[in-house]
Amino acid sequence: MNIIRRILYAPGAAVGLCSTCSWGTVRKGFFSNEAETFCRLIGPSARVRYAVRDCTGYVDRRAEPPSAEARRIGFVTEIRLEEEEAKEKAEESR
Repeated sequence: MNIIRRILYAPGAAVGLCSTCSWGTVRKGFFSNEAETFCRLIGPSARVRYAVRDCTGYVDRRAEPPSAEARRIGFVTEIRLEEEEAKEKAEESR
């Protein structure tokens, strides 16, 4: 006779902070006690094995950012830099 056991990585993780955090990923199963929680702040695949009540790196994904400019991340092309420099020089000359 074989007994099948379910692995519970983070039971009740949906009620923790990870479900509303920008860094958290919560995967839920069909049953209420099936959930996997991962935190990208710690590492790309860092598993959280319990429901988190308080976290120093918590960022609420439901909150609006202060401005779109504050969230600008990535590389800028050389052409775009030249355009921005030209705009700044035009504003300074006024």
